[in-house]
Amino acid sequence: MDKHKDRHQKKQKRIMKKHGVLGNTKTAYLYILPVFLFLAVFTYYAMAFNIKTSLFEWNGVSADKLFVGVKNYVKLVKDPYFKLALKNTAIYFIITIPLQAVLGFILAYCFTYTKVFGKGLVRSVIFFPNVLALVVIGTAFNQMYNFQNGFLNETLRGMGLGSLAIDWTGNPKTALFAVILANIYTYVGFSMTLYITGLLSVPKEVMEAAKVDGASNLRMVRHITLPLLTSTHVTVIILGIVGTLKTFDIVWLITQGGPARKSEMLTTMLYRSYILEFKAGYASAISVVILLIALFLAGINLYIQRRNTDY
Repeated sequence: MDKHKDRHQKKQKRIMKKHGVLGNTKTAYLYILPVFLFLAVFTYYAMAFNIKTSLFEWNGVSADKLFVGVKNYVKLVKDPYFKLALKNTAIYFIITIPLQAVLGFILAYCFTYTKVFGKGLVRSVIFFPNVLALVVIGTAFNQMYNFQNGFLNETLRGMGLGSLAIDWTGNPKTALFAVILANIYTYVGFSMTLYITGLLSVPKEVMEAAKVDGASNLRMVRHITLPLLTSTHVTVIILGIVGTLKTFDIVWLITQGGPARKSEMLTTMLYRSYILEFKAGYASAISVVILLIALFLAGINLYIQRRNTDY
């Protein structure tokens, strides 16, 4: 009886392998073929073309290209402006991502576990910058930072603190932080929304059991809520990495990487090299470096995510 059953199961597996897997897979590939074609043309081909271009000295316009090998990469390593852009990008990353995560979590916690008057309206107001064009936000902050009649300096003068009014975007010491503030304002609402989603998925039984055991709100946040939101933390960090490495609009609209390249980012340097200086090969080398950094940081975060799972 058992042998007959085993033979029947093996026969079913052979049928499934022949018809269920192979047959359905061929049909399934037809449905996803357009996606593969789109990725192949607009992502992988473009990526390969960019890597190839980084090995040439080319102005991006003429048909003449001079093969220089890794010369563009060697030039990058020696370029003080590239080092400054790399440093600024690192500072931007170190400040914006933790602040957006912390502020987003605090806001999400307040909206989830406390009674806030007009909760829906307040959440919408905080999230609203995410649906605005970055051109609007960049222009607004550029006007707000204006030394002569900007909102920030006018407020300081109105409070009798005119001595504190400075050229926020023209001062090398404050330009980068002015851009960072604009970025946090823009994306903190998105982090808040991710954390609200994560908090709503936390089992109520766990929180109620902790309250019965006499745990304070602070201890519950530290030992229960935060550990259970590991995947949300990783998501916020990965999106922050991607966002930091492709930040361009806000920086260019507010400071254009100035003054004296003190707020220059890798993306603004790439744009400057390709569009303004006609150095297509050099700009391609910069983009390859950005890609490698993104892959490296994303790999670290994915490794952490695999080791730390939610409940």
